[in-house]
Amino acid sequence: MWYNLKMHEGLPNTFEEGSESIPTPEEVQSVFEQLLGEEKYEDGRELEDEQGLYLREIIVPGEDGDTEYAYMRKGRYSEGQASDTAVHVTFFDKDGTAVGGHSVAKYIEGKWELTP
Repeated sequence: MWYNLKMHEGLPNTFEEGSESIPTPEEVQSVFEQLLGEEKYEDGRELEDEQGLYLREIIVPGEDGDTEYAYMRKGRYSEGQASDTAVHVTFFDKDGTAVGGHSVAKYIEGKWELTP
C-alpha cells in the first residue's frame, strides 16, 4: 500500500469554518452599551486583522478591583483563541488578580444573545 501525506505549513486553524458572519465594530460597541448601561469605562486593546475586529477590551474601574469586558472573534490569534465569537467578563481584585468571570454574550447565527 502507498500512502500520500500532505505537509501543511503551521497548524491548521480548526476554529475557522466556512464564511461565518463577523460582527462590525459598531455591533460590538452596541453589546458593550447593553451590558454596561451608563457605567463609565476605559478603552483597552482593540485589534484587527484582514477580516476586521477580532479583539476589543474595555475596563470598568472599581474601588475593590476592575472589571474587564473582552470581545474575541472565533479563531486563533497570537493573543489567544476562541471557539465562539463572544464577550466575556473578568473580575479583578484590588491587586489586579483575576478572581472570576464568565461569558456575557455570544454571537450566534449573525445575532448577539446575552447570556446570564
